[in-house]
Amino acid sequence: MRILQVVPRYAPAWAFGGGVRMTYELAREWVRTGHQVEVFTSDQQDASMRFEKTTDNVDGIIVHRFRNPSHALATRYSFLFFRPAGMVAALKASAGRFDVVHVAESRGPHNRWVMQHIPPLAIPVVWSAYGGLADGEGLRRLYRRMHDRLYGTRDLVQRSAGLIAQTSHEREVYLRFGANPSQIHLIPLAVNWNDFRALPDRGTFRARLGLGGTEKLILFLGRIHSTKGLQVLLPAFAHAARQFPEARLAVVGWDHGYLQAARKMVVELRLDAKVYFPGPLYGAERFNAYVDSDIFALTPGVYEETSLAALEACASGVACVVTRQCEIPGLDEAGGGRTVDYDVKAVTQALEEALTAGTAAAWGQKARAMVHQRFTAEVVAKMHLEAFDGVRGLAKAAQPE
Repeated sequence: MRILQVVPRYAPAWAFGGGVRMTYELAREWVRTGHQVEVFTSDQQDASMRFEKTTDNVDGIIVHRFRNPSHALATRYSFLFFRPAGMVAALKASAGRFDVVHVAESRGPHNRWVMQHIPPLAIPVVWSAYGGLADGEGLRRLYRRMHDRLYGTRDLVQRSAGLIAQTSHEREVYLRFGANPSQIHLIPLAVNWNDFRALPDRGTFRARLGLGGTEKLILFLGRIHSTKGLQVLLPAFAHAARQFPEARLAVVGWDHGYLQAARKMVVELRLDAKVYFPGPLYGAERFNAYVDSDIFALTPGVYEETSLAALEACASGVACVVTRQCEIPGLDEAGGGRTVDYDVKAVTQALEEALTAGTAAAWGQKARAMVHQRFTAEVVAKMHLEAFDGVRGLAKAAQPE
C-alpha cells in the first residue's frame, strides 16, 4: 500500500509531543511490513531550530519538509503563522501517487488543505485527531469554537473517509461533530516494543537529581503547560508527601508557558527540597527517567485522550496515575494504575495508594504486561491497515462505472 501521512511536524521533532512519535512509529512499522510511506510536514524541529533538508529518509520513510516563512512565529502562534509553503501544491500533485492519506492532529491548515485538494473518491482520507478535537477551557475553548465555525471543522470530520479514535470519549467527540458511527475506528495509541525490551539500569536519572535508591520518585513528563494539570498534581503531591516524606517529584518537560507559575507554586507549597525541574528529555534519556521512577503521574484537566508518555511509562514497568482526561483504556482493569477525577483529593488518594509499600512495583509489572499485550506498534499499525483497506474498498465501490 502507498500511504501518505500529512502532519504538522515529524520525527525527530520530539519537542512537539506524542503525535510526532505516534505517526513515526506507525510509519516505521508499515515500512517494516513492506508498505511505502511518504510524509508531508513542516520544517519545525523545536522552538528554535528548523530542519535544513527539504527531503529526508527517516528509517525508510520519505519525509518532505515544507518551510514556514517565520519559524519563531509558527512555533509561538501556530494558529496564525503555521503555513508551510509549498504543501498545497504538493497535495494537488499527489493524485494517483497514493492509495490512502493519513492526516494527524487537529485544527491546523494541513487538515483543511488535505480535504480541499485530495479527491475523496480517488484517495480516501483517514483522520487521527490525537485528542485535539475536544473542547478546551477558558480562552482555549473560545478559540477552538471560533476556529471550528470559521473553518468548518464539522464538515471536515464528516468528509473524512475514516476517523481514528483512541478512546470511547474521543469517539463521542467525533459523533458530536456529526460523524457517522461507521466512519469511526477505535484504535489505541502504541509504543514500539523493541524500544522497551532491554531497558537501561536504574540510577542515571536519580544521580542527575542527586537522589539515591531510597526515595520514592514520582515522574511527570510532558509539556509544562497550564492544561497539563500541575495546578492539581503539585498540591496533591504536597498532601501525599506529608504521609510519605521519602516521596519526590520530577517535573520533566519543555516550558510551554507555565514553568514560572509551577515554580512559584512549589515555593508556596514549601516543596523546594522535594520537586525537581530538570528540563526536557528526548530519545534514550527519557528511558532513564522512566526506569528510575516508581510512579508516573499526569493530571490534565482538558481532554487530550491517551498520553503517549504515560503509555511509555507503563511499558517501562512504572505504575501510572492519570486523570480521566488522558486515560489509558483498560489501565485500572489490568491493575496497572489508577484513573481518577481531575481533583486534588482524588489525585492525592491515588498517589498515597501507589506510595504504599510494594504497591507501585506490583502495578508496574501489570502495566508493562498490559502494554505488551495490547499497545504495541505491531498490533496497532495492523489495525490501521485494516481500517485503510476498509475505506479504500468503500471509495472504490462509490466510484462511478
